[in-house]
Amino acid sequence: MTAPRVDRGRAERPGAADLLVQLAHELGHLVAQHVALAKLELGASARRAGIGVAQIAAFAPLVLVGYGFLNAALALVLGRWMPLAGAVAVVGLLNVVLGVVGVVTAARAFRKPVLDDSVLELERTAQALAAARARRPALERRHDA
Repeated sequence: MTAPRVDRGRAERPGAADLLVQLAHELGHLVAQHVALAKLELGASARRAGIGVAQIAAFAPLVLVGYGFLNAALALVLGRWMPLAGAVAVVGLLNVVLGVVGVVTAARAFRKPVLDDSVLELERTAQALAAARARRPALERRHDA
């Protein structure tokens, strides 16, 4: 008596329900990794910003006092060749011009998105999923509709 023949190729393949469970699990894991990356990036950005603010707060008073003295000295030197009011106005105008240039330069530093790496990873994931969907056989696509 011969044993009944079993098609092992079909019996060992997971069913659609198993594949859906696995897909949901892997997708959840992928989303969790993206969230973890975003948290790390935000934490690093917050630490850098906090250190920068602390440094500015520590050194700004020294800079401001020195800056005031230098402006007064420059106005007194210019006062030798022009009225003191004109010298103070020239120094003030010079400060305004340099201040605007400084603010514009500092504002450019904020143009880089905070979550740049997370956005790149999400784009790569979307491209990989789109490529995987495009490679599926036409028969499987018919069943999706």
